[in-house]
Amino acid sequence: MEKTILEFENYLFGLKGNKQGIIKMPKEYYELTNERLKVTKQGMITETKSDIELYRIKDITVKQKMKDKVMDVGDIEIISTDSSDPVLVLKQVKSPNEVREKIRAATKEAKDLVGVSYRQDL
Repeated sequence: MEKTILEFENYLFGLKGNKQGIIKMPKEYYELTNERLKVTKQGMITETKSDIELYRIKDITVKQKMKDKVMDVGDIEIISTDSSDPVLVLKQVKSPNEVREKIRAATKEAKDLVGVSYRQDL
């Protein structure tokens, strides 16, 4: 059964998004479950939803510029074996290192459940 672990959104200039209402700010919403990472991109008029199965994630990197570090925001780059979206960037996430660790832990657990392991050339 799929359970939500964490819900978060991108952090643009300290403004909170508006999921309901007539006027919607462009925003990205993320939901981390025990099976996948769901991404909803909300535009002024359009909305796009996609997701990535956690067991497909290969690497997670946090990228922060100097001003991002001061504000404790950053981009989280996810590299996966997903053919439709092999590189997914979660933009301007608040507390990106904490979020990265939660994604990493959930990914490890999901891989253990489906029996996925990595072999690397040493």
